[in-house]
Amino acid sequence: MTLNLLKSLLKLAKSRLSVVRSKVPTMTGSPHRRFLSDKPVAYQQAIAAAQAYVSQLEAGDVSWLHYKPFDPTPGNPQYFRLMFDLMNMLQAMQITPRGRILEVGSGPGWVTEILLMLGFSVDSLEPSSDLIDIAKERCTALATHYRHTAHSSVRFHQTTIEDIDFDQESFDAILFFDVLHHVVDEKLALEKCFRFLKQDGCVGIVEGAWHPDFKALEQMCLDEMARFGTVENPFSTEYLDLLLTQTGFTEVQRYTSVNGFFSQSQLTQPLQNFVLQPLNGSNNVTARKPGQGEVRYPPCTALNRKTDVQLQLLSGGIDAEQKIAILQIRLKNSGETLLSHRTQEIGHITLALRHGTPSNPKFLECRERHLLTSSLIPGDELVLKLVYTLPATTSSFDNWELDLVAESCYWFSSRGINSCPIPLLTKL
Repeated sequence: MTLNLLKSLLKLAKSRLSVVRSKVPTMTGSPHRRFLSDKPVAYQQAIAAAQAYVSQLEAGDVSWLHYKPFDPTPGNPQYFRLMFDLMNMLQAMQITPRGRILEVGSGPGWVTEILLMLGFSVDSLEPSSDLIDIAKERCTALATHYRHTAHSSVRFHQTTIEDIDFDQESFDAILFFDVLHHVVDEKLALEKCFRFLKQDGCVGIVEGAWHPDFKALEQMCLDEMARFGTVENPFSTEYLDLLLTQTGFTEVQRYTSVNGFFSQSQLTQPLQNFVLQPLNGSNNVTARKPGQGEVRYPPCTALNRKTDVQLQLLSGGIDAEQKIAILQIRLKNSGETLLSHRTQEIGHITLALRHGTPSNPKFLECRERHLLTSSLIPGDELVLKLVYTLPATTSSFDNWELDLVAESCYWFSSRGINSCPIPLLTKL
């Protein structure tokens, strides 16, 4: 995708916000599928165009392939859009540390560079030999430029997702970054993704969405195809969700991004005031391959499902002289959501000992936050031994409470879930 096209798409995304908010696509009758659903693209012709793509670019666009994602134009809009979208998606995918990733449509390799620097092993698919040459040059330079000698590795494959074959359950994650709309046979592509992924593996998709009302987007796609012959065939949100579900994926989640610093006054405003695109204006999606026979539970960040716990102090309390608390507790998941101990997940659970509420200026919290020793599905329970160090400034030893935290999200007590009072130990 050229720099000029990316700039046009960014302007279009901003201009169509009001259209998307007022005209939400529905599933009445046959769902809208892809822009060119009724005009099938010839596969071999599309691949030949992709292979010749770089040779048709102007000098400025070829140069950008070497320094992408950096955007020197005023405001640097493409740099921020590309980097925010990539970082947000990788965080949402919760990929196994040092896992193996299949990158579909790696282009000039700027995403590949980042994946390698983050410690992943990468198999990159790209039909253009010219783009692979640029990507190899960039990735090879990591050893000298960053002194990168980590365990990650990259293998480049000059082919497409439709043509390649891997062993079943070879990958921890599969990434389509601004790429899925170039795929000719979407059903075959996602069926292969499902087969290639390990159980609980994640597919991540980042790109814009299509709807018949988006006439400016359609014209840009037509112009790009007329110039290069490549496939520019974006998906509707309904069709992509349906396709993922029919393929067998579960936990299909859609995202919109909110990035930046926010002033104190902005923190009281609704989140939708700061989104770059509404949910139905983009195809930023994750989906997972379920484990064999596995029952999936929603995370505690799913606000439409009940999260609840029962905390019981079995023994222990606060030693005022040493300013420590030694506790043995029983914790039961009495809600409908998963309580996760996986630290790579937003909303993983920790146990904290606090005095007062976090919004109170006199709020105190002990130094430690303890992870669960394992994740808890609804109905499960754990017995844990916890040791806390009270702040040196502590003068009151009454009204300390054991509480749970969904990290980066909320305190359980802020949702009306009962915390557990911790008594002061009395000496005999």
